Amino acid sequence: MINTPQIELDLEAITLRFADCGAWEERYRQLLLLAKQLKPMDVSLKIEEKQVEGCESEVWLHLHDNKLYVDSNARIIKGLLVIVLACLNKPTKEAKALFNHTLQELGLAHHLSESRNNGISAIWREISSLD
Repeated sequence: MINTPQIELDLEAITLRFADCGAWEERYRQLLLLAKQLKPMDVSLKIEEKQVEGCESEVWLHLHDNKLYVDSNARIIKGLLVIVLACLNKPTKEAKALFNHTLQELGLAHHLSESRNNGISAIWREISSLD
């Protein structure tokens, strides 16, 4: 399993944030608020070698001493990265399935564009390659 030092929220806390959301706009706002919970990645790690290919937005992943650091220039992706990190308390395959289930549970899955879904898939491929 990978440690995730950039977030203090667990999946239960994230789920509670979305519990009272009705309309998509409220869920979208919660996703943007989640993005603010992601502690910044050191700027020295935001290099081309750490960038995820296949994302329209810039996304960086860095694994050091079994700690995963992530960042993006897009706030929605940052919010999704917080959910990714919260799922990583399990082995990667289980974490990806948990992430997909969580997106359904939070009412986010049907609202993500194809390009964002492709980007999330690229992020999971990259995380899987780090194991």
